[in-house]
Amino acid sequence: MRCPYCQTENAPGATRCASCTSWMVEHPPVREWTRARSGRMIAGVARGLSNRFGIACAAVRLAFLLSILCGGWGLIVYIAMWIAMPEEPYLLPASTLPAPPAGPAPQRASAG
Repeated sequence: MRCPYCQTENAPGATRCASCTSWMVEHPPVREWTRARSGRMIAGVARGLSNRFGIACAAVRLAFLLSILCGGWGLIVYIAMWIAMPEEPYLLPASTLPAPPAGPAPQRASAG
């Protein structure tokens, strides 16, 4: 698959270019700001931010730690995000999801 921006050849089915990191799909995937349920140390804020932005969780935790040591504003930001960010939803097994309706879609009567 060729990137439309930098013309670099990428792996088949890739959604982002390995060279310029631009999206190669029509609509990039939607990522929400949620706190992680797994792999968290205190409230999941750092893990949630690392999942959202695609950076290492250790880097986010280090940034919070340095900001706490350099003035204390990192603690305020962390607590505010703990309150504001919802927890990520539980993943349901595929067998519990309702099946789509079978058969053709119903026809609507046209007005006019």
